Amino acid sequence: MDIFCPSVKPYECLNLCRVQFWLRIMKEHSLFMKLGFACKDAGLICEAEQFYGEFAAFEKEAQCIDCDEQFMAFVEKIIVAVKNLFAFKRHVLHLIVHCEIGGYNYPLLIDHLSREAMYFLKLLEKIQDGDMKHPVDSIVSDNVFWLRHMADHARFIAGLLDPSERDFVEKANDFAVQFEKLQLQARDLDSMLWHSAPDNNLVRFEKDVTKATAKLRDFKMAARDLIAACKIVSLIPPLLADHVLREAEYFLQVLETIQQDLMSIEESPIKVCDF
Repeated sequence: MDIFCPSVKPYECLNLCRVQFWLRIMKEHSLFMKLGFACKDAGLICEAEQFYGEFAAFEKEAQCIDCDEQFMAFVEKIIVAVKNLFAFKRHVLHLIVHCEIGGYNYPLLIDHLSREAMYFLKLLEKIQDGDMKHPVDSIVSDNVFWLRHMADHARFIAGLLDPSERDFVEKANDFAVQFEKLQLQARDLDSMLWHSAPDNNLVRFEKDVTKATAKLRDFKMAARDLIAACKIVSLIPPLLADHVLREAEYFLQVLETIQQDLMSIEESPIKVCDF
């Protein structure tokens, strides 16, 4: 199911370390958006700067948390900030698609960033609400979310590489096609296994996704190192190259957790949808 579906709850669980990961991601999103705005859109630039400062402050505050009570109070504050950032991202997206602002932010990029904000928000709310009722639904939904993001990353990389970098552009486009196919396969599993138990197809699929993601991670790592050493011609800032690499590494951690847990999920009865 799509991340915007109210019933979707992520499979993974947050701890302080993972919260810190997502705080940095949200902070960097604000910077990337700011850099993509046209100079005349000073108000939007100012808002992006404010979000950057807010999440940078959260990063510092996270270093001082040392008990569960502080952590839960911290989560409540972050939820408010993430909701506001999500609303800002969607507002900017609507301005772009209705041709009310210019600049260099892809509409798909802003949509991509807003999906990540929604995912983080759902993770934070899961801390408050407890575990999911249907683990397999959550597992497959996480795959749909992350596979779409990996495909987006490959498309963004291909679009920001100089056309003269033909081998890298071709490899990036190949990864995009591969992950778009995997995402469609995940959506098929999403409907077939809805409210069901894991099966051998899901186990095999998770292994296939892990292998593909490890290869994409290696490609991103090579691209990041070449960009940092100024050995590749592109419009990709070093921070953006590192950003997408960290997200691939994070997805691999999620996949590792899923594969470890899959075999221990007890079979539960199929529940009929309530209409």
